[in-house]
Amino acid sequence: MTDSEKKELELAGININEALERFMGSEAIVEKFMKKFIGDTSFSQLEAAVEKGDGEEAFKAAHTFKGVCGNLSFDVLYGVLSRQVEFFREGNFELGKRLMPDVKKAYNEVIEAIEKHFK
Repeated sequence: MTDSEKKELELAGININEALERFMGSEAIVEKFMKKFIGDTSFSQLEAAVEKGDGEEAFKAAHTFKGVCGNLSFDVLYGVLSRQVEFFREGNFELGKRLMPDVKKAYNEVIEAIEKHFK
């Protein structure tokens, strides 16, 4: 992976150096898990729970999604989800719901970067 590619991934909110450290420096393993993330259903589960107005399910989905993003070093998405999880945990569904545009934006940026760099 070139420095230029790493820079583009970082601009999408992916801390690629941290991800590489987590996966023992193996670009192949990082690529495997990045590609696998594209098929992960955590985001769609979060969206569905928020659309239904189900605070408990939204909390569970956001918490699970946050964990996945943390493990893959998706720092921007992880940060937004961390705030959202806290709102849902406190029972403040509306504040958590208001973060969905930020979650979606960060999610889409990660997906686009993965699709571009890990074809």
